[in-house]
Parts: sequence; C-alpha cells; structure tokens
Amino acid sequence: MTVTITSAFPAGEASDSYPVAERRRVRSAAAGVRLRVIVPLAIAMLLLVAAFIAAFVLEARHREADDIARTAASVDAMFKAQSAEGTQVMRTIMELVLKKRSLEAALRARDRDKLLELSTPILNEIRAKNRITHFYYILPDRTMLLRVQAPNKHGDKIERFVLREAQRTGKPFWGNEQGPLGSFTLRVVYPWVSDGEVIGYLEMGIEFEDIMQSIKNFLDVDVFVAINKSFFDRAKWDEAQAKSKRPVPWDEFPSVVVLSRTTPNIPAPIASYLNGLKEQHSKRTFEIAWDGQVAQTVVAPFSNLRGEQLGELVVLRDITAGAKERRRAVIVVALLSALIGGGLLLFFHVLLGHVQHDVAERTARLGEAQRVLTVEQLERKRAEGELAAQQERNELLEARSRMVSELAAAKEAAETALQENEKVTAQLRAVQGELLAAARLAGMAEIATNVLHNVGNVLNSVNVSAGLVSTRLRASKVSGLARAVDLMEQHAGDLGEFLTRDPRGKVLPGYLRELALALQAERDTMEQELDALGKSVDHIKEVVATQQSYAGTARVVEQVALADLVEDALRMNAGALARHKVDVVKNLAGLPILPLDRHRLLQILVNLISNAKHALSGQSDPKPCITLSADLADGSQGRVLRIAVSDNGEGIAPENLTRVFAHGFTTRKDGHGFGLHSCVLAAQEMGGNLRAHSAGRAQGATFQLELPIADTLVHR
Repeated sequence: MTVTITSAFPAGEASDSYPVAERRRVRSAAAGVRLRVIVPLAIAMLLLVAAFIAAFVLEARHREADDIARTAASVDAMFKAQSAEGTQVMRTIMELVLKKRSLEAALRARDRDKLLELSTPILNEIRAKNRITHFYYILPDRTMLLRVQAPNKHGDKIERFVLREAQRTGKPFWGNEQGPLGSFTLRVVYPWVSDGEVIGYLEMGIEFEDIMQSIKNFLDVDVFVAINKSFFDRAKWDEAQAKSKRPVPWDEFPSVVVLSRTTPNIPAPIASYLNGLKEQHSKRTFEIAWDGQVAQTVVAPFSNLRGEQLGELVVLRDITAGAKERRRAVIVVALLSALIGGGLLLFFHVLLGHVQHDVAERTARLGEAQRVLTVEQLERKRAEGELAAQQERNELLEARSRMVSELAAAKEAAETALQENEKVTAQLRAVQGELLAAARLAGMAEIATNVLHNVGNVLNSVNVSAGLVSTRLRASKVSGLARAVDLMEQHAGDLGEFLTRDPRGKVLPGYLRELALALQAERDTMEQELDALGKSVDHIKEVVATQQSYAGTARVVEQVALADLVEDALRMNAGALARHKVDVVKNLAGLPILPLDRHRLLQILVNLISNAKHALSGQSDPKPCITLSADLADGSQGRVLRIAVSDNGEGIAPENLTRVFAHGFTTRKDGHGFGLHSCVLAAQEMGGNLRAHSAGRAQGATFQLELPIADTLVHR
C-alpha cells in the first residue's frame, strides 16, 4: 500500500522561510489586540466619568433643592412670625390707647379735631418704632370717623371682613386684608366698650410691604407681592397711585400688579414668569439665572381672611456665589477625572504594547512547534497507514480461509439434511401404506383413519420445511464465494496492491463481508427448518406409536412448557393461517412447567387450530381471529388444566354441539369427520374431556379441553 505525504509548507516557499512569514502573520494579528482592548476601556472610562459627574451634579441639585425647601420654610415661618409679632405689638398699643379717657371722651363727642390732636403724636411714635402705618377711629355703624394718617378722608362706610368679625363677635379680631385703596395690610380691630356700650372701634395696621422688608432684612432675600387685578377698583387704584411717592404701574403685567417689592428691579426671568400668571396659583420652587446672577425662587400663594386666593409671594434668594462654586467644582471634578482616565489609558496603552509584543513572540514560537508537530504527525500517519494495510491483507486471507471451510461444511450439512428428508418422506409413505394395509387386514379402519388424519396434518408442516430448505439450497450464494476465491487466487502474488488500488479489489473485502453475513443467515434458516422438520418427524412417529398402542399401553408423561407446545401447534398450521390472514391471540402468561403427554396434547391442539382455521375460511368481516388461552383451576378431584381454542367464524348449530365428536360426522364438503373424534379419544386417554360451545351459526365456537394435573408434579 502506497501513502502519499503532502508538504506542510505553502507551494513555492521553503521550510526555512516559513517561520519568518508566520511571525509576520502573528505580529499582524496581534497588532489589533491593543486597539481591541483600549477602545472598550476608553469608552468604559468615559461612561464612568460621565456617571460620576452626573452623580455629582445630581447631588448638588439635591442639595440645592434642600436649600430651596429650607428657604421656603424659612420665608413661611418668618412671615408668620412677623405677622404674629406685628399683631401682638398692635394689640399691646391698642390696649393702652383704649385706657386713655381723653381719647374716649373725644370719641363719644365725635370730636374729630380733638382725636386728631391727641392721636397724631401717638401715630408718629408707633410709626417710627413699630412700623405701624394705619390708625383709625370707627363709629359703631362702621362709619369712618377719623383716619389719623389721612385725616381728610372720612365719613365712608367700612366693609372690611376684620371689622365685621369684631362687630359680630364683640371681641378683637385681626388678619391680613386689602384696603379700599388697594393696599394690603395686617390689621387689628378692637371694639371700644365703655360702661357696657360699644362706642366705636379702634383699628391699627402695618403695611404688608413693611413685613416683606423685615423678611428681606432677616433672611437676606428679595420679596415680590403679586396680587390679581380682579381684587382692585381701577379708579381708586389710579387715585391712590397718583398720590403715592412710589407709584406701581397698572399695566406692568397682564393679570397681576406687584403691590410690594423689596428691590425696584424685577429680574427678567421673574418678569417672564409674572407675565404668564393666571388667577390660579400654586406653591412651587425653581432656580433662575440672569445677567450672571443665579437665584433660588420660592412661590407661595396667599389668601385673605375670606379664603379668596389673592395672588403670590415671590421670594428670591441669591445663590450666585454658590452656583459659581458648584460650576467650579464640576469643572474640577471633570478635569481630575479626565487626567486620571487619560493616565490610566496611557498606562494600559504601554502595558498592552509589551503584552502584544510578548504574545506575538510566544505565538510565533508556538507556530514553529506546531509546524514541527504537524510534520511528525504526517510521518506517523504514513507509517500507521502502511501497518494497517498489512494487517488488513492478513485479516482478509484469514477470513477467506475460514469462510471456505465454513461454507463447505454448511453445504455438506444441507445436502445431508436434504437426503435425510427424502429418506424420511419415503419411509413415511411406506408407513402410511403399511398402516392402511394393516388397518384393512385387522379391521381397524377407525384407528387407521385417525392415524392418517393426524399424520396428514403434520405432513403439511414437513413438506413446508422441506420445501424451504430446498429453495434455500437452490438460491444459495456459495457460487459467489467461489468466484471471489478464484479472483483472490489470480492475484495471490500482489494481493495487497490488488485490494488497495484495483477497483475490483477495493470492493472485494466489503463483498466478502456481506457474503459471509448472507451465508450465515442461510445456515441459520436451514438449521431452524431442519430442527422443525425433526420435531415434525418425531411427532409423526409418536402419533403412529400412540395409535398402535391404543389397546392400553402406558402413556408417556413429561414436563412440558405449554407456551412452547402451542407455538409448535401454530407452526404446523402456519402456512394455512398466513394464507387466510388469520390473527392469533395468546393468553398463556404465568403458567408453570406441567406434567403432560406432549404428543397427544399436540395432536389435539393441531386439530383444534386446523378446525378453527377452516371455520374462518372466506371470512373478512369481522377480521378472522383465533384466541388460545389456558389456566389452572381447582376441580372436584384436584388441579385441572383448562385450554380453550376460540374463533369468530361460522359457529355450530345447537343440534350439532354433541355430534361434532362422532366418528365420520362433518359439515364440510371436503371433510371426513376423523379429527375431532380422534381428539376426544386422546383427551379420554389422558383422563380428561373435550367440550364444544357455540351461540349458534355465525357466532363463532370455543373448544375447551380439561386435563387433570397432579400438584406434586408441577414445576414452578
């Protein structure tokens, strides 16, 4: 056998130059390692820096939100504190005023000039010290008697809620309320009671703007008070603003007027916000920026004592310095992150360069080792191929020798079996003639016919087996073996070359293998048929011997597996069952080995199966079926084996159920009435009985055989 080795090197390139080319290829492949690592690493670092900066900014905004919330809470608390403080101051002053008899007398006398003379010094003092700007004397019917801060305006009816509540309850009342001229004032009203009589009302007030200024000074914030225009009388507003030192423009914003402001200039973002205001207000916080300044904004809606939503308090807290510090911190963090990330990338770039170079060198050395290993493997494969070819030649020669010997032996055995079969067949024909002659001479026609009937059933199986053996021998593939042997002998001198290169030689091993398998199958089949043939011949001999000893010789009882015996009976009827396409159902599981007269029981089963097959002849609906079942039962005198053979064929008429066992009775045109009669005699010889059951014509039939069994002889 010739093995061709293909060079491991590229065409036209010497082995000495291969490592150099391989090193170039490895370096080229390794060059991308640095890029494949650096790019994802750079992206990951950028994402990490972005995430860090985002977290830093979010934290800063969270702190700002907390600051805004604290500012809003401080404004609310400061507003309440200033209102409470102003209310308490005014109540204290008013309680002192109410005790002055001179003022009480002037009020009773409705002496406006006297009240003005006595009250002006009081107003000047409390205005300077306590920011109280409103000082009123009101008659019991709520008519204005004197405005100390504006003495020329009097005689008008006062409808303010604070005054009405004081009149209704007879007790002091206070709260923030808008005046007739549009001012928003913290007011306190006391009923003036003298000798159980209300002689009038004393009212004081602090301008809302003064309270806002206190908040600005205390919290360092700017406050704007925006009130809906719907709460103002435009004519009175214009009149009041014409006399004001700091008039508020009516048309500054569409829906609100800024009644109070702690700084004259409203920032552009707040102005834009106020331009968009409607009459619905809600609490909110946000941050604004303008002209390089940044401020936290707190918007708080406020209502009057009637629960009417008047407008909004807009509070600005300057955080320009904090915002700059925050931006500076973000920039510093971003720069530090960029420097650290860039340093890390540079470090990895250099490190991966060294790794890349090391990987390239190691890979090149590995490639060289792989090349050497490949050459060694190819050389080893070549040697292994030559060794395998030699072993294959030796095995083929040995197989040829074995097959020739085995096939010669198989052929000789088959020819011997065929000769024996012909001898047995001739002997049986002679026995059959002798039996007929003996029966006629002895007057035992009934015994002879029974013997012939039973022998005839078995002869069918003998003829089938003999025919199969003959057919197998005629179709044997032994001739193919002879041709293969001749072909190998022609090439005995160059057998190895012939088997590996010649097209006929290449297929010869496979052909011999398949031929050996086919001859083995032929031998197995002929052995099976010869074994069946021997069993049938033995049964014929036993039938003859049994019928010859009918006069009373002893039965031959042996240990029998009933399932095997049923299979023998079915085999003897196999040809007929197959031709009629009869299904066979067996219910024999669980039975032990039993002491039985094998050949008498086989004779009965063969006859019953044959009769059942005849009862199904020509039937297609329902599908022909034979059922064989057996069990052990307790009888009156011991254990009983019950065997039933059932069919779904033509059935038995009621009047024929007892006649079917009579000698010579038959309902078939080609029948002779010997089979069932011989079966009854065989059953009686074994001490048992055979009965027939049928529901009528076309209802099928069942034949049940009962045989006594000695418990001591049953093998489990």
